[in-house]
This record gives sequence, C-alpha cells and structure tokens, in this order.
Amino acid sequence: MNSRFWELLGFDPNEKKHLSKEWQDLIHPDDLKKAIENFNKHCENPKHPYDQIVRYRHREGKTIWVRCRGIAIRNKEGKAIRMLGAHNDLTEQKELEEKLHRLATTDDLTGLPNRRDFNEHLEWSIKNAIRKNKLFSILLFDIDHFKNINDTYGHQKGDEVLRSLGKIIKESFRQNDFPSRFGGEEFIILLHETNVDQSIELAEKIRKNSSQVLVDDTCVTVSIGISTFIPIKEIKENAVRNIFDFLIGCADKALYYAKSNGRNQVVHYLNLPSR
Repeated sequence: MNSRFWELLGFDPNEKKHLSKEWQDLIHPDDLKKAIENFNKHCENPKHPYDQIVRYRHREGKTIWVRCRGIAIRNKEGKAIRMLGAHNDLTEQKELEEKLHRLATTDDLTGLPNRRDFNEHLEWSIKNAIRKNKLFSILLFDIDHFKNINDTYGHQKGDEVLRSLGKIIKESFRQNDFPSRFGGEEFIILLHETNVDQSIELAEKIRKNSSQVLVDDTCVTVSIGISTFIPIKEIKENAVRNIFDFLIGCADKALYYAKSNGRNQVVHYLNLPSR
C-alpha cells in the first residue's frame, strides 16, 4: 500500500509495513471476505474483475469507504505473481447517499421510519416468513380524538403529541421490531416472530404507555388493531402483494372495530365477532 492509503486512514505511513495483516486488521470482516473471494477468483480467471467497495476503520474509529480495484500481473504461464491496484476514497459520496436515504425513509416529525420504509420492510418480512415458516404480527393504531386536539389546542400541540407518542413507541418496542409513522395520527409496528397472544400483550403495553402523554392534564389514549401472519405450506412468494394488502386490511378492520366500540382498546382481527 502506498503512503496516501495510510494517510487516508489517519496513519503515519512510516509506521506501516508491507504486510497484508496491516490492512486486513482495519477492513470490515464482511468486506474482507468479499475482497479475498474476488481476489482468488481473479487470480484463477483474468476475466473475473477485482473491483469492490469496502469499509475501512479510520485511526479515530470512523468508517472510510474505499473502492478497491486491481489487476493481476501474470508470468508467461498466466500465473498471477503480483497485484497492481488503485484505491478511491468514496466516503463523502457514501455519507451523502446515506443522508439522502435517511431523508427518504424517515418521518421528520417523530424520527420513526416513514410509510415507504415500512412498506419495503413488510414486503421483505413476508418473503422471509414464507421461506422460513415464521409468523409475525402487525399493530396498527392511532390517537383517539386527535382532530379535537388540533381543533382545540392547535396543530403545534398536535405535533407535540405525535412527537411524544413517537418517543414512547421507540422506548416500548423490542430491538427487532419495526415501528413506523403510517400517516397523520396513525402508527404501525411490525412484530417479528410474534403470535396472537404475544401481539396482544405488546399492544396493551403500548396502549398503557401512551397514557403518559398529557394534553391539558388529560391522558392521551390510542386504539390498536392487530393482524397476524400465520404461514402455511401452500403460500407462494409471488403472493406477497396480496398478503401485504390482506394483513393491512385486517389490522385496519380491527382498528375500526376498536374505535367504534369505545376506543382506548386493543382488538385482534381474529377476535372480531362474525369476521
């Protein structure tokens, strides 16, 4: 590696030796595996490109994105004997891409993933659940009488309630769950590997925690509708769109029932009378 490479990572080039261990200790393990696989394939077959984007750890701990390209120098028999390569710093470009991705997939007001991001995650979750024969549940809920809050106290107070509820949601869900602001005063959470009883239990926890949000000394309440994906062998991956619409629709029906029968309650679609 030349001097500029080590300077990019915050090191004094004079401290580094020409040993593969020097850079292999700094590259992300997953990317090292990919780089070595491409290296071996390129050595065996000149037509296989040695070209990948990898992550290095800077001396100060931050991530440096580098595009690594190379070509093997071969002897008369075609055997690779040396490697000529080039590195390009893509950190600024990658950070911009990540920033744009966050802007496109995050709700500005609550900091939760937005509806677009949730939809993509739900589609992936359906495919994954079909392949692995796993179940999961969806909680769809909104704030009771939210229009009255906006009309009485103004939209600024309404935004404050949404932010507070978003914070409670972040603190209430488990690490592998996926919460989102679905739109307006509606929120939705995907609960991985969660059956009917477990989903009701978690929904009750969120319903109770939501009462921590106050509007003029009055506790905010939420109504929650739940649907659960239960895999069966006959389901095919090409049915993802139909399953997607069905699950959201079932949770929405349960939510509608909860709001039509007193609000501030949890209803699972499977428990609806005369479904």
